Amino acid sequence: MNKIYEFFGNDSLFGRIFGTLGNMITVNLLFIVCSIPVITFGASFTSMYYALLRNLKYGDSSLIRDFFSSFRQNFRQSTLSWLISVIFMIVFSADIGMFGPNGVYPAAAIYYLIIVLAVIVAITAMFVFPVIATFRNTLKNLWIQAFFLAARNIPFALVILALNTVPLYISLTTPSPQIFGTALFLWIVTGFGFIAWINTFLFYRIFSPYLAADPADTEENGWDGE
Repeated sequence: MNKIYEFFGNDSLFGRIFGTLGNMITVNLLFIVCSIPVITFGASFTSMYYALLRNLKYGDSSLIRDFFSSFRQNFRQSTLSWLISVIFMIVFSADIGMFGPNGVYPAAAIYYLIIVLAVIVAITAMFVFPVIATFRNTLKNLWIQAFFLAARNIPFALVILALNTVPLYISLTTPSPQIFGTALFLWIVTGFGFIAWINTFLFYRIFSPYLAADPADTEENGWDGE
């Protein structure tokens, strides 16, 4: 009986693996359901990282409680950041369509400049939601902070960009209905949560040097200060 408990217990390898999988599924479903209105995507994205970052540090935190705590607390800044990201996406898409190889006014120099700017903004946008979950600041300063954190950690930033875009691109562009169906199932069950879980380790390493020494200092800390 003791051997069975040791094998299936929370502290066993088996228990840790299935506990982690359960966390991924939980935050994934919360993220998908709370993103259904679309306008709430930013708040859901921030909340997913808030819950995972707290869980990574404290281990015994409640993912559901932490998710909705962040959803309420960071809704305004996250929603505004999501709208800003959408506006950037629309503008860059229009510019690429206009100055790209098949555009109305093909211009290679402008086209590649737009691509570079789009990548920089995309990486900053991917950082800003975990930054909102972690730090207290004005919206403008949070975007500036996200940009500089990404710039100071370019290798991590590129890995995060690849993790957030490549799997989704492959899933959406696959010509096989079977592969698409399998990918869709995986995304619904744990896809977003799995990628966020991997990214959480990277963001934790990036953010740790900048967190307030006193965890009770909620003026500087988000998930680490409550």
